[in-house]
Amino acid sequence: MLSAAAARKASVRQADEQYARSLPHPTSVQASREWSPSRPVELEEPEVPRPAEPTVISNFSPILGQNTFPLSRDDLSAMGFQGDNGLVLVLNASESVALLGVYLLTVLQGCANLCGVTLGPSSTQHRVFAPRSSPIPVISWAPTERPSKRPLPSIVHANPDAMVVLIQYANTGVEGLSRVFRVFKNVFKPPRDAPARDIGIPEIRLISHSTKDVLPFTLPPSWETGLVYVDPASNNETDTTVIPGCLVKGPKKSGKSTFSRTLLNRLLNRYRRVAFLECDVGQSEFTPGGMVALSIVENRVFGPPFTHPSLPYRAHYIGSSTPRANPSYYLSAIQSLLETYRLEIHTPALPDTSTSNDGRIEDVIPLVVNTMGWTKGLGADLNARIEELVEPSHVFEMEGSEEWGWPTRSTELAEDTFPLCGCAKSIVRIRLEAIQAEATNMHVFSAADHRNINMLSYFHATFPPLTAEHQPSTSIPFVAPSPASLRQVTAESWDVTLPLCARYPFEVRCKNAFDRIYLEGPGYQDVVPSELPSVVNCAVVGLIACDASEKEAEVESMDQDVSALPYSPGQPLPHPSTTNCLGLALIRGVFSSTDPSLTPSHSPLTHLHILTPLPPSILGYARVLIKGELELPIWGMLDFREGEEGGVAGVEREQVPYLQWGKGEGLGSERRRVRRNLMRKAQM
Repeated sequence: MLSAAAARKASVRQADEQYARSLPHPTSVQASREWSPSRPVELEEPEVPRPAEPTVISNFSPILGQNTFPLSRDDLSAMGFQGDNGLVLVLNASESVALLGVYLLTVLQGCANLCGVTLGPSSTQHRVFAPRSSPIPVISWAPTERPSKRPLPSIVHANPDAMVVLIQYANTGVEGLSRVFRVFKNVFKPPRDAPARDIGIPEIRLISHSTKDVLPFTLPPSWETGLVYVDPASNNETDTTVIPGCLVKGPKKSGKSTFSRTLLNRLLNRYRRVAFLECDVGQSEFTPGGMVALSIVENRVFGPPFTHPSLPYRAHYIGSSTPRANPSYYLSAIQSLLETYRLEIHTPALPDTSTSNDGRIEDVIPLVVNTMGWTKGLGADLNARIEELVEPSHVFEMEGSEEWGWPTRSTELAEDTFPLCGCAKSIVRIRLEAIQAEATNMHVFSAADHRNINMLSYFHATFPPLTAEHQPSTSIPFVAPSPASLRQVTAESWDVTLPLCARYPFEVRCKNAFDRIYLEGPGYQDVVPSELPSVVNCAVVGLIACDASEKEAEVESMDQDVSALPYSPGQPLPHPSTTNCLGLALIRGVFSSTDPSLTPSHSPLTHLHILTPLPPSILGYARVLIKGELELPIWGMLDFREGEEGGVAGVEREQVPYLQWGKGEGLGSERRRVRRNLMRKAQM
């Protein structure tokens, strides 16, 4: 017989087995998991999404002599245009055409809709950049109440209600950037699976259907509704007495930059100039990353950011793709730019009468502010503070998903799709739907790829020469600028004949050219003067124009035998109200006056070899250097002339400094990964 203890154990075991048998099979249990910012675990095999069906984006069928008319050099000259050849397209109602490449668009008759903007007949040649790294623009027929046209060539025949446009190839050299940054190789050419057609102009192809790599630009319905509130031509109830001060905010990958660009183009239909304040230091529109900039825009922008690098009216160098390291300086820089806008730009001292009168307003300049997509924690606080500083008249808010840290829409907003909210303190708040991921090329080109191409495009850009009247704002403190200084200075072409390692640099004597150098970023406060040559070698720096009173500030004594650059470890950056970042430069080499070879870490630093696309006429204002966390992309250090297996500038791979091919070995050989999605126990 069993003992009493054994009997009790047997009864307990039997009861447990009966309870286990009463439970459903584990495979039938619907697993649930609490919310977590990290990616949830998929217990079942996820369904593979089917590729989207190709859609028609060009229903225009070119027929020579009927709706397509080639023009010769003489024909273009008679019309007042330059170029070797051109092509006139006649589009009737409901017709559209999508072109891949770089071209000049001129509307001769009727109205054309391009990227959400209606263009009327004029002599303006709009530069259109259509790489497949971004949704390509689609030219479509637009209705008009007052048909107008320019004189057409005798060989062109078109109905009065038809749209007539002139297409010419724009020889800018931007296609050569694919040699420098091979991730963007052949982005201006159609892929093999894309149905492309030759229209008779070199380097331009007609795309009839969309593919996974070639997507058209489409304007979401809520965007069109939101743009109506700043366009009196589309909305009779728009208050024309209010000068728009527009702020665009939302999470990352929601289409903020694309909407800001569309809003900018829409405002240029009414105003001669528009001010653009870039607060997104990671994805800048007109400047390379790492700086907040205030730019003056006169020409409509049709293309991704790397196709229109510009010289800002005034800017401040943050030195990083995020303001996390120095948020107070970031806010001070934005506040300084807003003061510059209100005092110098908002109402120019004199109207500009040098250009032809096209009916647009020129005595006031509206403002568009693009904020960053960091919407959690500190980023949300910074965006809220920016909105307080801007005091906008219109706030466009992108509706993002909870995955990117954006709050869920309220129930009252869910009843009506993206309604116009009521005015609160004279601020019109408009909610917009986020752009769908399927409508972008984010699956091919990441945000880091776009940052790299923006930086490389900037250093290979060729800016027009500046006269004394057209130079950007370099005077500190504020002065009333002349109308000529409120000009947009955008790169006209790109020079990719030589890599950065083979270009002739400026040789600068540190003692005569610069008054001070600052190091900004985590860990830089521990850099001693003897290590300065190693830190600035092959570094991207900001070229800063500084107030005269700031130059006279005392700098702690240092060993002048080590460096001719005045430098003090841990010294804070000068206040943004006394500085202006003219642009960026690459220090390609540091040298000693006695030794022409590269300066070792403990040799005297007397000369710098500097590469910068800035016009030489404004380089004399740059008396201060700021070195931040921003670095030159690895593609900019390579020599594309040597091919994939070659070295750099004739030097074998193994002998090239700062570069290592293949996977590294040893501790610290791989990039450190930081996880910011771990939750505390109280947050679960």
